[in-house]
Amino acid sequence: MNCPLDEELLANIKCSDQEDAGDEEEKMQMQVEEQLPQLPEAQEAYEDDADPLQETAGSCRFSWIFEDGDVLISDEQLAETVLKSEGSVRPGVTPKRGRGRPSHNAGHYTSSTGQIWSVSKDPQVAAGEELPLLGQQACGKGPARSVSNAVEAWMLLFDDEMLKSLLRHTNEQMRKKRNPTGAQRPLDIVELRSFLGLSYLCGVFRNAQYRGELEELWTLELGNAIFRASMTLARFESISECLSGPSGGWSEAQKLWQRLLINCRSYYGCSSWLNVDEVSGTVAKNRLTLCCDARTLYMTNALVSSRQQRSLEKDVEHLICDFKTTSRNVTLGLRHLTLPQSEQLMQRQLSSLGVLEATSPEWPRQWQCDSLVYSGSSKLIPLDGEAVFCCGLSPQVDALQAYQNTSQACQQFYELTERFSTAHMLPSALEKQSNSFLQLLHFVLNVAAVNAWILLRLSPKGDATMEQRDFQRQLGLFLTQQRLQRRLQRRSTTTSLVMRLQICEILGQSSQRLLSEATGDAKRSDSVGVLTPDKVSLPVGVNLSSRYGAKHRRCKPCARSKRGTKSRTRCQQCQSHRCGNHLISRCYECVGILPSQLPEGNMRDDELGH
Repeated sequence: MNCPLDEELLANIKCSDQEDAGDEEEKMQMQVEEQLPQLPEAQEAYEDDADPLQETAGSCRFSWIFEDGDVLISDEQLAETVLKSEGSVRPGVTPKRGRGRPSHNAGHYTSSTGQIWSVSKDPQVAAGEELPLLGQQACGKGPARSVSNAVEAWMLLFDDEMLKSLLRHTNEQMRKKRNPTGAQRPLDIVELRSFLGLSYLCGVFRNAQYRGELEELWTLELGNAIFRASMTLARFESISECLSGPSGGWSEAQKLWQRLLINCRSYYGCSSWLNVDEVSGTVAKNRLTLCCDARTLYMTNALVSSRQQRSLEKDVEHLICDFKTTSRNVTLGLRHLTLPQSEQLMQRQLSSLGVLEATSPEWPRQWQCDSLVYSGSSKLIPLDGEAVFCCGLSPQVDALQAYQNTSQACQQFYELTERFSTAHMLPSALEKQSNSFLQLLHFVLNVAAVNAWILLRLSPKGDATMEQRDFQRQLGLFLTQQRLQRRLQRRSTTTSLVMRLQICEILGQSSQRLLSEATGDAKRSDSVGVLTPDKVSLPVGVNLSSRYGAKHRRCKPCARSKRGTKSRTRCQQCQSHRCGNHLISRCYECVGILPSQLPEGNMRDDELGH
């Protein structure tokens, strides 16, 4: 937990100088172009027809979910597949007929919707209806290609506009909330970032099935110093209660959600394999449909819609809008797979995969799942009483293997968001409440963290082997360090020396300067004017401290009479505060102290106008 953090990142968490960044990108691009070999004319022409949304991905040590070669078939298997597609009934060969009534379908089957399936592929189907396998590689786009740490990747997705919107909403809820002890102090952007960082850390430390109370994270025995150093438990719970306010929450959360989707689509180039499916979990009682990259599990698009909105075809059209005419493959979930839907994807140069149930209207009647059946550019492959449906897929791809590798991407991404969910930051009083704003906010934070983790591993400057837990822990530390630096530099008595030493340890900074400053302050505050016996009739060894304390405090005699007078002056011997009515002062000349004998920190008479 105690790791050194970059101090320069504190001053500029997100660089606002776009011109310098643009110059650096141009220089990097020029250097890369000089190092790349010259392409032949044919290859250059191919690059002109490449996907305009896809940037060229360099060498990457990212651990892919599967390799493109895992779903390809060998030349021998390809030849055998082509031989089967020519037809199960060859010319001059009489098919064997079993017992019972002879079949009248002659290798043709019809579905309930009138779709005709045949055991032999129609030779009139043009070969061009099968899309080529382009093999796009996943990579970050734009600034995502140069991120080097967790907070840089995260702030591309959860940007300043989203932070400011969340800040306005939180302060508005604070103003509306009635507090008997008075108005709460409003948040600033630094404290909000620190709150989000602690929320991510709560997801790391409280993800066990039998977790303790939230208060344990702030204790000395079971907690961690980062929580005590960032903010008090009462302040953290107060911010959480304000975010769970009932008024205007869902619309504000929707704004954050839509902005996150724009950022997720802007900074990522998808691979050739997509998965569109509805996950088992819900967000604020709304169904959640995702579009994820099956090779990296990156969420490229998503929909949060109510149960009444059942237009599944429009959902698919919305989710794959960025990938039309790019020859990618889309693995559709069970609820979204229909033959008309696949034909529409084929018109947009997208192949499709999915499982067709025996109860589906497109299922060929009287088909015993004993052979492949074809219908135009579509085919059914038997699989455990069901069938894998593929439309427009290249014959070089093993459809069964491709479906097994891509069909669970959306559900796997949702499980990643729930593994270290920020919902674990809720106090026990709010865990039982159902709040739509908080649920969608937590999902937004979880998605931003998982997608940023993938972007960092894809970046040439990032660590491709970084674990999700380590990424989220570093993200939480980075988001809290600005507030830690503020508390470290602020000269206030509320931050004790022990806490400042812990902050130095958390930030990885040297505590020598802090200790030397504390030693000097202690000497100045504890220094006293020592009077010799020949100067004043005081007992030997009695020391007098400064007449002025560090703060104004109540006069004890006035407090007994309920007057409540505060004063900075105090007794030089017992150091109890007294107001002018209860303090007898003696000037330095009467006491017998020369100005040169005054200890450092004592105010001179000429400075007081004595």
